[in-house]
Amino acid sequence: MPSPRYSIIPAGAVTDRSLEPRDLQVLCLLGRHTDDLGWCRRSQVKMSAELDCGRATIQRALERLVGAGWVQMKRRDLSDDDDTSRHPSASYAYRVLLDQDEPGRGCPPASTLPPAPDSCGPAPEGVPIDEHPGAHPGRAPGAHTYVGTKNDPLERPHLERERERAREGKTEHESVARFLTTFEARWPSAAVDDRQRTAYAAAALTAQQREAALRGIAGFLAEQKRVKRDRIPAGWKYLEQRRWELLSAAKPETTASTVHHPPGSSAATALATLHQIAMLEAFFQKVYRMPDGRVSWRGELTPRLLALANAPPRAQWSALNNQQAAAWDRYLADHVTVATRRRIMTGAFAPWPWPPRKDGTIYLESAADEMSPDASTTSDDVIGDQQEGGPEDDR
Repeated sequence: MPSPRYSIIPAGAVTDRSLEPRDLQVLCLLGRHTDDLGWCRRSQVKMSAELDCGRATIQRALERLVGAGWVQMKRRDLSDDDDTSRHPSASYAYRVLLDQDEPGRGCPPASTLPPAPDSCGPAPEGVPIDEHPGAHPGRAPGAHTYVGTKNDPLERPHLERERERAREGKTEHESVARFLTTFEARWPSAAVDDRQRTAYAAAALTAQQREAALRGIAGFLAEQKRVKRDRIPAGWKYLEQRRWELLSAAKPETTASTVHHPPGSSAATALATLHQIAMLEAFFQKVYRMPDGRVSWRGELTPRLLALANAPPRAQWSALNNQQAAAWDRYLADHVTVATRRRIMTGAFAPWPWPPRKDGTIYLESAADEMSPDASTTSDDVIGDQQEGGPEDDR
């Protein structure tokens, strides 16, 4: 059984705050490869391989150890038979300065020692044995001082922060992976979506946003169905645009109570005319007209809707051109919610050429006057004013 291997280093180096943790590793490594005289001829390449670091890191650590007096360094004798054969790349030998040289060992020539250590002989009188006379604790050059903080170099807080960030990154990656699994199981178009883009969009969200996105899927799909959208957007688009926030930010619809309007009232007449324009008279009689003649309605009676109470008789209605039919179709879409409503086409009839404005006023000019060259309103103005129910009256 092989004998145990030891690495003896000076006790004072352990508490030298000017050294970095890597310096102590190099110091221990030197002590593990010493010969009978305490010299280490290990090459820097091999030391860097053992410590899994770069050769430049080893060189900087040795410079700090030599500068602080914990290591002696000398040029290796080129006449040494193993220098050129087995260690062609090693040009220096290193010795760890212990508390006190062994009696009779002696010291290397003074010319081979660096300026920092004063001696490697026995400790002079008055100097404690556990403190080497050549050591200068706290004077290692190039050690990190962490300017602006009170952190000690040996604590290496930046390494702890890096490890913490690595742990958080791993946890975040796992959280995103779990979210993607759940999201793809719930999203209808996940099988044909760009999975990489979906993953990027998920990673850009916070944990709270991902939870809200999952909660909002059901409501978003229900809204898509309510507005009769046949195509479901891609999952990454839902996440990138945060559609669930738009859904939650929408004003909740107030539940209007049903109001029964007496026969012959302005509201009952306007509602009957509305369904006549939409060609839904039979539906109106069946659903909204009560046996006693009253009309039940849960919608809002705006001035624009009540204006239909003043509509002329059916025989006096106007035939609509393409632009007027489009304006009336938009008007009906705002007031009639029946899914089977037919679209208002060119040639259909309405009480006036243009639907009422928002304030309930009526534009009475004929289509021929609007489109004539002498008209004060151009065709572009007519198209733009359709959004408000008809062109503005310049008179």
